[in-house]
Amino acid sequence: MTTLLGIDVGGTFTDVIAFDEISRTVLVDKVSSTPARPEEGIVAALCKLREERGFDLGGLGVFAHASTVATNALLEGKMASTALVVTRGFRDVLEIGTQIRPEMFDLGVVKPAPLVPRGLVFEVDERIDRVGGVVRAPTPQAIDAVVEQVRAAGVESCAVCLLFSFLNSDHEMQIARALRERIPDLGVAVSAEICAEIKEYERASTTVVAAALQPLVADYVAGVERGLEEQDVTAPFFVMQSSGGVMSAAQAQANAHRMILSGPAAGVIAATGLARIEGLRNQITFDMGGTSTDICLIYEGEPRMERESSFEGRPIQVPQVDIHTIGSGGGSIASVDEGGLLRVGPGSAGATPGPACYSRGGVLPTTTDAQLVLGRIDADRFLAGEMHLDLEAAERAVSDQVATRLGVSVEEAAAGILDVADAVMARGVRVVSVNRGFDPRDFSLVAYGGAGAMHALDVATIADVARVLVPPFPGAFSAYGLVNAELRQDVHRQIERLVVAIDPGRLEVLWEEMADGAGERLGGIAGAGSTIRLVRSMRLRYSWQDNAIELGTGDGPMTPERFERILGKFHAEHDREFGHSNPLDPVELVAIGLQMIGELPKPPLTAAQLEEGVPAPATARRVYFASNGWTETPVFERSALRPGHSILGPAIVEEREATVVVTPGSEMRVDRYANLILTPELEVR
Repeated sequence: MTTLLGIDVGGTFTDVIAFDEISRTVLVDKVSSTPARPEEGIVAALCKLREERGFDLGGLGVFAHASTVATNALLEGKMASTALVVTRGFRDVLEIGTQIRPEMFDLGVVKPAPLVPRGLVFEVDERIDRVGGVVRAPTPQAIDAVVEQVRAAGVESCAVCLLFSFLNSDHEMQIARALRERIPDLGVAVSAEICAEIKEYERASTTVVAAALQPLVADYVAGVERGLEEQDVTAPFFVMQSSGGVMSAAQAQANAHRMILSGPAAGVIAATGLARIEGLRNQITFDMGGTSTDICLIYEGEPRMERESSFEGRPIQVPQVDIHTIGSGGGSIASVDEGGLLRVGPGSAGATPGPACYSRGGVLPTTTDAQLVLGRIDADRFLAGEMHLDLEAAERAVSDQVATRLGVSVEEAAAGILDVADAVMARGVRVVSVNRGFDPRDFSLVAYGGAGAMHALDVATIADVARVLVPPFPGAFSAYGLVNAELRQDVHRQIERLVVAIDPGRLEVLWEEMADGAGERLGGIAGAGSTIRLVRSMRLRYSWQDNAIELGTGDGPMTPERFERILGKFHAEHDREFGHSNPLDPVELVAIGLQMIGELPKPPLTAAQLEEGVPAPATARRVYFASNGWTETPVFERSALRPGHSILGPAIVEEREATVVVTPGSEMRVDRYANLILTPELEVR
């Protein structure tokens, strides 16, 4: 194998990273996304690599991909028509949901409509009890009847979710086999395969989401595979999961629900790679793209994970990186409301028509327009001059929609737009840190995405984060995460017993059963000779409580002594996250988990010798800062910076995919790994 390729399809741009193992060089590129047909953006990127950059597609060893196709389908409600098969008497599982209210005292809250209308929910006469025993098995006639109901409904996909199937899946699998055999074109999602966990409503919701996305994602992945074939790409094709690991294309077609946070997770994995550097174990990722900003906390070198989340009001149970998303990006639209308040987002100009300065028909001001008006972006050097920005259009949009309505200058209006956007994003940083018991002063803010490095210092100052780190090629950093990813499969086994009644030796047996065949399953995908790692975990909670904490068990057998140490860690983590703990209270083991991780080749992390000195600027231009007004500001080429170089702000650092804003009084230095380390002005902090 000679080359690793990662392509991240975002809402505005498609980012490309290629790493050549022989020459040790990294190639970075960016093309406009094609939201209507996202697979076309991938083919366009491949064509550009070959025709304009002389890239040998035939030499690819691994191709990894992240996409927003599942996310967008959920957001826009454009999914396959879906039926749901349930245990008799539980037809209203999606309608009833849970007693939890999104807003406690808001009587006008409207719950999202179920993805499956009640008329497409079909019952089957069967029953499994709460310990997995068969109370009533479905007869062949009952299975035939429900299959015919699904056929007559004319749906594209069907979810099967029966009571207590996470303990005994026999009935679900009988129905699934019948559906697949008799309706070959039907997509089928079974809760025992999708989400074998307790909580009936959440399990049903997750299975329905998987079923509704399955045909769409299967078509998309098949389209990408056709495009790869047309471009003579024969390398293995992997897709990023929400959990931060990649899966094969075939697995992606059957597990569409695992792609909902595909793109943001790739960036977190890239940042996690940086956590191997001493002093960077604790990070808060700050991924600001065209439509949103994704924020995640990495503690002691590991990103926080979650198993339960909500998307558009619908619960989803799937292992995923704990990412907090804010509707604030480079394309976020600024407006003045009826009360005279300036607002930025969550509405976005997206890729089409885009910001006013893109000259694609957009007339509303965005944060990108504000950055251009203030001189922080060079209109003639955007994307290394490949795309010219219209400064006059940006000034006109900011003036008409904001400055005139507020009675301020265009510069003050543009600065106000950035201030509002920064405040919103800083609040998001505090949500993942302070709100969860972490001190942001102990963390670095890792800024990437096309717009992240322009806002990072101001956001860090507001949120009281110690420092900002801007990695190499920040505008395509999520794509870099794709070439650093590992294969991953997550398996869980429901336990729900008091820990005092559990034999640690029995847990060893269960983990061995879960791991059976892991090397075969992952090794066949990763390639012969690949290393397979098994990471075990336990999910614990206080008895009769609902706040569970998942903890790794570490290496070695589960002895009583190790079990006691994990319990001690549980009490400490519960106290940190929820503000209380009681070591005398009974503790339940909710479930055990196993991550099966298959190693893939990845670029090495190499350090360089430090060179003291201050680099010479490439040029200078007038840039507006709220504290200084218009200031003649040196502009540096990032490619000319060397490890050890330092700069005192104000300054601008430019590279093809991103611009770094070093605010007045702040300091920037280049570390051994070519990361830019920025420290906010001490007087401000």
